[in-house]
Amino acid sequence: MGGLTNIFQIGAAALGVDVGTGAIKVAEARRSGRGIELVRYGIGATPPGAVADGLIIDRAAAAAALAALLRKSEIRRREAVVSINGPNVLARLLHLPPIPEAEVKQAIRWEAERHLPFPVEDAVLDAQVVGEVTEDGQRQLEVLLAAAPESMALACIEVLQGAGLRAAAIELSALAMVRSLTMRPLPGTVAMVNLGASTTEVAIVRGGVPQVTRTIAEGAGALLEEAAAASGSGVVAVPAAALGGVLDALTAQLRRSFDFYRAQYGGQQVDRILLCGGGARAESLDRHLALEMEIPVVVASPLDGIHLGRRLDEDAVSRAAPQLVTAVGLALRTLI
Repeated sequence: MGGLTNIFQIGAAALGVDVGTGAIKVAEARRSGRGIELVRYGIGATPPGAVADGLIIDRAAAAAALAALLRKSEIRRREAVVSINGPNVLARLLHLPPIPEAEVKQAIRWEAERHLPFPVEDAVLDAQVVGEVTEDGQRQLEVLLAAAPESMALACIEVLQGAGLRAAAIELSALAMVRSLTMRPLPGTVAMVNLGASTTEVAIVRGGVPQVTRTIAEGAGALLEEAAAASGSGVVAVPAAALGGVLDALTAQLRRSFDFYRAQYGGQQVDRILLCGGGARAESLDRHLALEMEIPVVVASPLDGIHLGRRLDEDAVSRAAPQLVTAVGLALRTLI
C-alpha cells in the first residue's frame, strides 16, 4: 500500500520484483531532479514449474533465476518490493464509520473475517484510507483492504532472500498495476487487465481508486509470456486464430466482473480497458478484445509520467513496457 518514506528526497530509489509463471520482471526507479526515472529493468524466463497460478512452488529455482536476472540487468540495489497474487489474494474497497486512522487496521481485521476465504489468523493484512463518501446522510470512510495468506508472503520473502535481496514490502500485484497506470489522472471508469501466463489480474478503477479486483484463473499461456521474454522486447506474432480459446475464456470472465461492478455501483459502466502483461503483446489481441467486449481497448504502458534513464533505449523500453507494469508499480511505492 502507499508509503511516504523519502518521497521528496532527490536520489531516493526503489526496486520492484514481479515473479510470474512465465517471466520474472524487475524495474529500478529513482527520484531525480527531472522527476521519477526508470533507470534499469529486466525480463527473464521463470524456470518451468517454479511458479504456478501465482504460487511459488520451487523457491530455490525462482531465487536463482531472479539473481541471474539482477546480474544481467546490472541491478545492485539490495532492497526490493515484491508482488504477490493468485488464489486467496484479494483487495476490497470497504466503507467504515468515521474512526481515527490509527484505529483503521484494528477495525479492518474484524471486517476481513467476512471477506477472506481462509482464517484471518493465517493472513497478512494491510489497509489504507483512500477517501470519504456519504451514504444515507452518514459520512463513511473508504478503506482499501489488502490480504494474502501468510504462507504465500513468506514464500515471496524467501525468494528475495535467496537472490540476495531484502524485502522492503510485499504488495498485491493488482494494486501495483493500479499505481503504475494512474501516474496521470484517468477519466471515467477503467478496467485494468494484466494478462499473464496462467492468471489474469483485473482491477476496475475510478478516480484512481480500485473499486473491484479479481484474479482470473485464465492466462495467455506460458508459451506466450516465455516467447515475449525470449524475444527481448518484440511483439509476439501469434495468429489470431490461436487466441480463440484464450479470448473466449477471458471475455467471459471480464463480462462477469463488469456485471458485478454494475450491480455493486448503481449500474455504472466501464468506459475502456487498459491491457497489459506478457499476453498483451500478442499480435492484435487488443483489437480482438475490443470487438468482443464492445469497449475501447488500449495496450497500457507504465511510462506515462516517468522519465527514462539516459542509459536506456527508448524503443526497447516501449516494447517491453506492457510486461513491466507491475514491476514499475512496485518500484513507485515509496517514490510517489
